[in-house]
Amino acid sequence: MKNRFLTFTALFVLLVLDPFAKAQEIALPKVPGATRKADLVELKSLDNTIKLDVRYATANNFVGRPVYPEGRAFLQRPAAEAVLRVHQRLKKQGLGVVIFDGYRPWSVTKLFWDSTSGTERNFVADPAKGSKHNRGCAIDLGLYDLKTGQNIEMPSGYDEFSERAYPAYAGGTPEQTRMRELLRREMEAEGFNVIKTEWWHFDYKDWEQYPIFDIPFSDIKDLDAAFKKARTKEKKAWQKYFDAAGITGGILVYDFQKNIFLTNDAARADREFIPASTSKIIHSLIFLETGALKDENEIIKWDGVVRSVSAWNQDHNLRSALKVSAVWFYVEASKRVGEAKMQHYYNVANYGNRKISDFGKDYWNTGDLRITPRQQIAFLRHLYQNRVPFSERSIDLVKDILIAEKTDKYVLRAKTGWSTAFAPNVGWYVGYVTRGSDIYFFAAELDLKTERDAPKRIEITRSVLRELKVIE
Repeated sequence: MKNRFLTFTALFVLLVLDPFAKAQEIALPKVPGATRKADLVELKSLDNTIKLDVRYATANNFVGRPVYPEGRAFLQRPAAEAVLRVHQRLKKQGLGVVIFDGYRPWSVTKLFWDSTSGTERNFVADPAKGSKHNRGCAIDLGLYDLKTGQNIEMPSGYDEFSERAYPAYAGGTPEQTRMRELLRREMEAEGFNVIKTEWWHFDYKDWEQYPIFDIPFSDIKDLDAAFKKARTKEKKAWQKYFDAAGITGGILVYDFQKNIFLTNDAARADREFIPASTSKIIHSLIFLETGALKDENEIIKWDGVVRSVSAWNQDHNLRSALKVSAVWFYVEASKRVGEAKMQHYYNVANYGNRKISDFGKDYWNTGDLRITPRQQIAFLRHLYQNRVPFSERSIDLVKDILIAEKTDKYVLRAKTGWSTAFAPNVGWYVGYVTRGSDIYFFAAELDLKTERDAPKRIEITRSVLRELKVIE
């Protein structure tokens, strides 16, 4: 290992000092179809007990000098949150994850390539193709003891290019092998795959959706930082709309440009309610993403069971089913996806409390799933920004289906929800309006008593939006 480090270091010094040693000119590669935007999250910010041992910020690496300006580690949000879940489960065993490397700017990958030659290039990524590290979807990590802070010993060291590094290596002590397999099981349970030559290197399942990035660490920002700090201003005058309708409830509006929440009831904005049919937004994304429905026009045949809502009693596609909230359609499509995959997408999208008990039924109306008005807006904000963990195709189709009103001045996208499993019934109207460069998100939640109350969800919301001059 030491000799290999010396060889790499010598090659690096030769390239730097020899003015006649020209590096191959390679441009940042373009990846057709990889359209997900960067949403890089600093792993340490998710849990400060995640340990960092970022070798490329030190001289303890194969080029013999720091190539990162700081010892920091980032991943795309879905992958980062998956690592967090692994870390939290391992805590119960007195263990935690230690991060060696995460997102790597493409220029660093090019530096590695230019620093090597011959067979040594088998161990570094070709910058003409880029690496999964450049996409923010690859991570190098191990385990450490929470009590002592010491890294757990594995069959090989990190960045050791020998057969001992292979995940299938049969040598090593029983305890080293047990720890290696524990890490692999936990990571694979969250959608990662280990590569065949390095027990520490895991690729996240959605890596193909992201292009190659060359964003310096200093330019990476928490895209939700301002949102998390947005102040909430109470608009008591809005209560008049509820009083006039003879109903109790709340509405939360988020002004994207001004980064401020407006509400008639600040306490209610953070109270959990069952999402009812507003969850059909994430369901529709999941159906399209997993292929449970090939597109928004695929028909699912009505099963012939007459239900209480006459509009449900017919064949439906995704577009028509979302419009009338056809429960049977969404139950059937969910079964096509399967409980495990549905749960996975709830987790990576960070949707509400993520509980899908009573799967196979309309659990979003009767089960344990809960979400707050503020969480509804957070999810819709990510949808608007194309930052939910779905392909651009799935996102664009769902955005189109959600259009409730379109004029030459604004576009309103929205979804209603109504659960009769509680007294009073839970009624929702959630969505967002784009008006030029202004974007307003809203989540209205009402206590419904009879069917006559159902239209009030939309009426009250529109009154508030008209007062704000968002719609006309």
